[in-house]
Amino acid sequence: MAAKPESTFIRGVNKYLPETYFEKTNNPFRSGVADMWYSGIEGDLWVEYKNDPSLPKSREYLPKLSPMQVKWLGDRYYEGRNIAVILGLPEGGVIYRDLDWLKPYTRVQLLKRAMSRQDLAKWIFEQVGKSPCKSSDASVMPPKSSLPATGS
Repeated sequence: MAAKPESTFIRGVNKYLPETYFEKTNNPFRSGVADMWYSGIEGDLWVEYKNDPSLPKSREYLPKLSPMQVKWLGDRYYEGRNIAVILGLPEGGVIYRDLDWLKPYTRVQLLKRAMSRQDLAKWIFEQVGKSPCKSSDASVMPPKSSLPATGS
């Protein structure tokens, strides 16, 4: 079975994140949860991905979020979480922050904001940084003195 365009787009971004922990958070029993969770020493980031195989032709465009996704993202935003919606386009992708996913953009505005998959990954990395579980770099590992002692 061929991969869906959204999954292909997500893989196209994540391949540039070799030192960042990420997890697909699909839960068929809990609607609305963001697609991906990214985690590193700088913090975490929840991202809902949407994909449009062609740049929208309409005058204004909103990412196609379900009511449950809008609620989940909004609730996390108001809790102070690091949240984004990334719209995948053939030209790259557009990052929506700070409830911007509720604001329509024109085709011209989307093109101006479009970033390559590599630049999207760079932005994600700037948000979360390296992850100890994805890196052999000792600088991201907690010092041994801060780890809990193990009993024999």
